[in-house]
Amino acid sequence: MATTTVDRSPASDDVRSPSVLVVLVTRDAVAWLRRCLESIAAQTHPRLGVVAVDNGSSDGTLQLLRQALGEARVVALGDNRGIAGALAAATQLPAARAADYLLLVHDDVALAPDAVERFLEAAEGIKGVERVGVVGPKIVDWDQPRVLREVGRSTDRFGHPYTPLQDGELDQGQYDRVLEVLFVSSAVMLVSREAWQRTGPFDERFAGHHDDLDFCWRARLAGFRVLMTPLATARHRGATSRGERPEEEHSRSTRYYAERAALASMLKDYGVLTLLWLLPVYVVLGLARMLYLALSRRFEDAFDLLRAWGWNLRHLPGTLRRRIRAQSVRSVADRRIRPFMASTFRLPRWFERAEEFLDEGLEEFDDEELGRPLPRRAARVAAGHPVLLGSILAIGLGALAVRPFVGPEVLSGGALAAFPADLGDFFRELGSGVRTTVLGGVQPGSPALAGLGAGSWVALGSTALAQKILLGAMPALAGIGTYRAMARQTGSPGAAVVAAAVYVLSATMLWGFSEGRLSFLVVLAVLPLAWDRIDAAFARRAPERRFRFGVGLGVALSIGAAFAPAIVLPVGLFALVNLVAGRRRGRGSALVALAALSAALLAFPVVIGASGDAASSLTSEIGTTDPWSLLRLAPGTGPGTWAVSAFLPVAAIVCFAGAGDPQRGRAWRALLVALSGTLLAWASVVGYLPAALTNAPAWIAAAAVAQSALVAYGLSTFGKGLERQAFGARQLGVAVLAVVLSVGLAAQALQVTFAEWEVRPGGLPPAWPVIASSAPGPFRILWLGEPDGDRFPAPGGDPISLVEAGERTVRFGLTDREGVTALDEGRARSGRGYDELHGVLERLLAGGTRHAGALLGPFGVRFVIAGEGDLPPGVAERLSEQLDLDRVPAGGLTIFRNAATLPTAFVSSNAPVPDRADPAAVEASPAVIARELDGGGASFTGTAEAPGHVVVTQQLDAGWRVENGGEVLAPFPGYGWAIAAPVQAGMVAVRFTDQWVRNVELVLLALLWVLALWVTRKPGSA
Repeated sequence: MATTTVDRSPASDDVRSPSVLVVLVTRDAVAWLRRCLESIAAQTHPRLGVVAVDNGSSDGTLQLLRQALGEARVVALGDNRGIAGALAAATQLPAARAADYLLLVHDDVALAPDAVERFLEAAEGIKGVERVGVVGPKIVDWDQPRVLREVGRSTDRFGHPYTPLQDGELDQGQYDRVLEVLFVSSAVMLVSREAWQRTGPFDERFAGHHDDLDFCWRARLAGFRVLMTPLATARHRGATSRGERPEEEHSRSTRYYAERAALASMLKDYGVLTLLWLLPVYVVLGLARMLYLALSRRFEDAFDLLRAWGWNLRHLPGTLRRRIRAQSVRSVADRRIRPFMASTFRLPRWFERAEEFLDEGLEEFDDEELGRPLPRRAARVAAGHPVLLGSILAIGLGALAVRPFVGPEVLSGGALAAFPADLGDFFRELGSGVRTTVLGGVQPGSPALAGLGAGSWVALGSTALAQKILLGAMPALAGIGTYRAMARQTGSPGAAVVAAAVYVLSATMLWGFSEGRLSFLVVLAVLPLAWDRIDAAFARRAPERRFRFGVGLGVALSIGAAFAPAIVLPVGLFALVNLVAGRRRGRGSALVALAALSAALLAFPVVIGASGDAASSLTSEIGTTDPWSLLRLAPGTGPGTWAVSAFLPVAAIVCFAGAGDPQRGRAWRALLVALSGTLLAWASVVGYLPAALTNAPAWIAAAAVAQSALVAYGLSTFGKGLERQAFGARQLGVAVLAVVLSVGLAAQALQVTFAEWEVRPGGLPPAWPVIASSAPGPFRILWLGEPDGDRFPAPGGDPISLVEAGERTVRFGLTDREGVTALDEGRARSGRGYDELHGVLERLLAGGTRHAGALLGPFGVRFVIAGEGDLPPGVAERLSEQLDLDRVPAGGLTIFRNAATLPTAFVSSNAPVPDRADPAAVEASPAVIARELDGGGASFTGTAEAPGHVVVTQQLDAGWRVENGGEVLAPFPGYGWAIAAPVQAGMVAVRFTDQWVRNVELVLLALLWVLALWVTRKPGSA
């Protein structure tokens, strides 16, 4: 916006005063019209005429106009033709053709007495400013004249209207100068006769929505200036937006009208060269906006965006005709108009507020006259803007945390599940009727795969980049979720910011991030929302739209369950504590039950997969037995899990002691969850819980959320009225809390700054190339280790279970050759094949075999791996005793190569393939001659050179069929679990024939998600 000054020197008497005709446009305005008419009558300009155009009023407006102005000055149109139609009728009058200026006034506007004179001063009295065609006033609120409504407007490069005003911004003189702007509101608009005649009429198709933008833009093309003068003021009631005026048509959202006018104005008013580069950018950004609106469940806004595009497509011929008219009077290039537009990409309000915060903070620090020490001034600035300060610090700390992720290298190490190189693998696994990883089976792929695939697509098709983004984003999302939950519950932004900070910097969060545990990080991001929603379900005041509330909670829980079904454990603990100590137990139980049902339906593939063996889906062998680590919420070791991480439980205890009304009840419930979660985590690692409840990380996550909530509850009530009390326990508690939080957060932030995360580029053991360089083709790896609650060396992931053998008890896992994979998110490794593998390991550890390689061969195991020094006493000796397991020298890992390994899918003429577990028969067999089959997943093909057996080492299901010699055979459970069948010499094909079941499941899943997202959609723009 350009600034000018008004020359108020009196004009000579012989200069004729310009004539102004007020065109008053009315419709159903009898309730406020009298005040508008009085303001027009009070104008001090001598040469002023008035004509009123009524758009089909039915409430007495027409009678009031005739009474006040006379019959000759009132034009009754009989129906609503909008601003454009009213102006078209007015400009046909002789008085309009003779007037020097037209002053368009809406019926819900009251002008200041000198408004017209001030308009004319701006139009004709500014030195050096010529060809002023349009002038608008400073518009304030009808009821609160200190609140600004309009000071001229702009657009971005794509024509979207933009105002510099904040909502409810007060008039403090910040706009008290004449501004040259792109357009002014048609609520009050002075237009010169020359500008009107050259620019042409308003576009009647806009029906009063942003037609002022298009008109002023065209006036600028014709070489006229558009000014806003603050010396002329007007009050605007905004009767239509208040709902005080009956609408003849269904009103759409402001987004629809703004988008419709923006695109139409671009097409009419930009030059051809500008459109050639701007329209493609507009299309790309428009599609991105559509995707964003859909993902954020703002479907009504997305539909309005589509409708606006459709309107422009239908009216394209009319737009092109009007373009010819607009371009025919062009005298100004596009580059001369751009200075009055906002930038192509406007900064969000958050960044504008951040800039204001920094300016204010610098002024505060520089103001030595305040007489306060620097620490107190800094504390004052921080207390005044806790959310902005916390956001700025979080962005900086987050950038330091993910610094090792920068670069093209693929992440590895820790417990990170590898992403496939091709994003299509996510969707193929989701749609496959069989599980293509490890020992297979028919466990359906988790809906999480759709999210991972979509995220990889958004990341320009790079799964490696998507993995980095997701890992880096999860702690941030967890912090945002905690802030929003605590802000809603406490009403204290400062307390909510601190609660979010302690949660993100807790030992639990940093351990999960360091290990690369994406599924666990998703759980940590969902749990604060679950805590807040369950609290609201049991609260005294019922949630609005209860069905939508319950389904919305179910959507959030289904996302967590899709990645980690064990989320039911902490969520169940939240619900149980609220059921015991909450207020509205009946209503709360019903809403939680609705949420649980919704989550089960939306994640039903995970539910189906877990139904056969719930314990395997919920249990975790991870967790340290050190009670002090558990008390500071550290499931294992890593950056941020040191002794200082105990700051969170200490702060939670202090905050519980100081929490008062109205947070006392919530504090008690949070304390119960914190204590129960910690106790259950300890009971998990020492083996006191049943398998389905044994999951130390899940219980610790519940405790972390509860302790962070305690910090928020305490901070929001602890210090209230403190300055009016004598020094005592509360003051001492506040001091202790300040020290604990300051030291703890600062120390954890330093850990993040200088941390060496377990997951990083090149995070695999130095000996891993021994495995990676093995012969091509699929094979499997058996991982062994002590039952110490730790993961295997990367990329072995977490153990499946324990094999009890006294002193030789081990934890074990089974992976494909690349290690754990993200294709298995939300799915446990369980089934008959894993049970048989467990039996083989029991036989090995008990010393019952010296041919463990032969017994492991049908499982496709080529290597047995353990971390260096991670095998219990006697287990290494048992492995070394095996005649078909060969020790491979390698630093950092203990590796045995299986000399009797078999392909994962083969035909053989001499392999013994019993229909049940028969170790003796397998051990006694001669060396197996096996021919590997081609294919994978749901289809394998090959050639049998002699009669024998075909074996696919995937867990058998009734949907598998074997084709050989013109016959279709139903396979039998080879070795008690695999797909096997006798075959004759010739072509052999093994195929899964029940893919239709998965197809039906996917259609049903998609319909359920569409329904849930529609039920929980966010309201559209007003």
